[in-house]
Amino acid sequence: MGVAAGGLIIAAVVVFFVLPSWVADQAAEEPVVEAVQPDAPEEPQEPELTPEELEALSQEAEGLLAQLLTQQGQLEEQSAAEWGGEDFERYQTLSGEGDDAFLVNAFQDAVPAYAQALELGEILLERSIDLIAAALTAGDEALEVGNSTVALEQFELVLSIEAGNSRAQAGLLRAQQLPQVLELMRTGEESERSGDLEEAAGAYREALAIDGQWAPARSALTAVSTLIQNREFDTLMSQGLSALAQGEYGDAHESFTQALALRPDSQEALNGQTQAEQGQKLDAIALAEARALAFESRELWPMAIRLYREALETDATLAFAQEGLERAQGRADLDAKMVNLIDNPNLLFGDRVLGDAETLLAEAREIPEPGPRLDGQVNDLGRLVRLASTPIPVEIHSDGLTEETIYRVGQQGTFTVKQLQLRPGSYTAVGSRDGYVDVRQTFNVIPGRAIEPIRVECVDPI
Repeated sequence: MGVAAGGLIIAAVVVFFVLPSWVADQAAEEPVVEAVQPDAPEEPQEPELTPEELEALSQEAEGLLAQLLTQQGQLEEQSAAEWGGEDFERYQTLSGEGDDAFLVNAFQDAVPAYAQALELGEILLERSIDLIAAALTAGDEALEVGNSTVALEQFELVLSIEAGNSRAQAGLLRAQQLPQVLELMRTGEESERSGDLEEAAGAYREALAIDGQWAPARSALTAVSTLIQNREFDTLMSQGLSALAQGEYGDAHESFTQALALRPDSQEALNGQTQAEQGQKLDAIALAEARALAFESRELWPMAIRLYREALETDATLAFAQEGLERAQGRADLDAKMVNLIDNPNLLFGDRVLGDAETLLAEAREIPEPGPRLDGQVNDLGRLVRLASTPIPVEIHSDGLTEETIYRVGQQGTFTVKQLQLRPGSYTAVGSRDGYVDVRQTFNVIPGRAIEPIRVECVDPI
């Protein structure tokens, strides 16, 4: 240990006293060398472009410039300067750098500047789409809470970007009208609180007329309309019950019907309407019977038939209507037949029709209390039947060789002159003779008119 300690002491003396002197002597002996500043590296020179490369860059720069000009027009239309911020400033800087380079034919610098500007411009255009969507949403939300100021700002922002945006145009109009709408809403609420429901409803309608999408006005109008409807319903029910009690069934029915229109599921109004209908039915039956009998007395059979049928439609068991309908239909049928024969007397020239007319006259004469119309018809038809039944003398001339036949009368043989008694009508005389052409002669026998002699003879040989 002692030896080690001595060694450490000797080493320390050498380090602190001997070594510094030796180092100093060595430094004094070495020659001083001046530091030489290294030469700055030369900037690499850009390779010179061939004419072909320069032409290609020129065309590329022109194409990018054309795209950039179109893009700049779009951004200007969208007022990008107002919302583009630093990106738009950078966009303008790049565009300017590209223009500067282009003007001095430094197309190798213009191309990257234009390319970067176009890329940044696309970013700005995409941002405008997001900005429009956000502003429209914010504007709609502002409208919903009644903040016209914020709504105006948002929709105006959209229109500054996209002037033809229909949603923003509609929103801007609503925002401009919102103060007036809110004022009308306040007027309606005050009228409603004071009990003037019609005035309140009018204010809410005016608000909706200005802005049909304003939901609070629609809700308020619905609520007030319900209150008005309930009040009108109660009034109509009171009027209907009062009219029912006084036997005014028509007025009662009208009131209950109007009440049902307001509240279709009201059993109370339905019951009132049923009672009014029953009262009307009784009144209507009595009135229908009286009117139908009046039409019968005036021999207006179609009108009487209509009333009886209407009565039976309400109640098919009404005996007076059943009997009256059968009676009126029988008289209407008789009247139609009488009129037809009187208006067409030629029909009586037929034997069958003449027989039917005589039967019809007999039937008409048996009707009690026939009325003046039927009496006149019986007299007119009776006269026509007598005329149609009265034979009229008719003289037929021939040559004594022709066989004569008169249809509806029969064969008459041969003769030179023959007197016949024929009833009015149309007849045909036919003559025939061996070896000669048959002849045919048609003639009419008319009441009260003399008829010239008729010649029927065969004169043309076959």
